[in-house]
Amino acid sequence: MGLRSLEQSLPMLLLRAREAVMQHFRPLLAEHGVTEQQWRVLRVLCEQNGLEAKDLAKRTLMLQPSLTGVLDRLERDGYVERRRSPGDKRKVTIWLTRKAKRTYDRVAPRAEATYARLQKSFAGNDWEILYAGLQRLIDLNGKRKHVD
Repeated sequence: MGLRSLEQSLPMLLLRAREAVMQHFRPLLAEHGVTEQQWRVLRVLCEQNGLEAKDLAKRTLMLQPSLTGVLDRLERDGYVERRRSPGDKRKVTIWLTRKAKRTYDRVAPRAEATYARLQKSFAGNDWEILYAGLQRLIDLNGKRKHVD
C-alpha cells in the first residue's frame, strides 16, 4: 500500500476537522474580543485558577513563548494578572480577573449551545464514537515505548 495523498493523511484530516469546528466558534469569540488562544487560557483558568505558566502551557497545548505573548495581551486587556508567590518570589501564578470571569460567563453558555448544534448534526451515537476514537488516538501517545 502506498502513501496516502496529503489530503487524506490523518494529520491533514485532523487539521481540517479542527478548522471546520473552529469556524463555528470564531464569530462568538470575536464578538467578545478574545482569540482562540485567549479563550483556551480563560477556560483552563476557570477550571483551575492560579496556575504557573508552565502548567498553563501544558493544559492549553501552547508552547511557552506563544503563551507568554497571549498572557501579555490578556494582562494588558485586564483579563488576567500575574502574582508572585509570597513564599518564593521566583514563582509566578496566573489569575483571572472579574472581567475575565464575566466574559467567560457570557461566552460559555453560547459555546455550549454551539457544541449542542454540532452534536445534533451527527446521527445516533456517532458523536460519542467520534470522541471515543479521538481519545483512543490521543491515548496511543501515552502507550508509546520510549527509546533512549
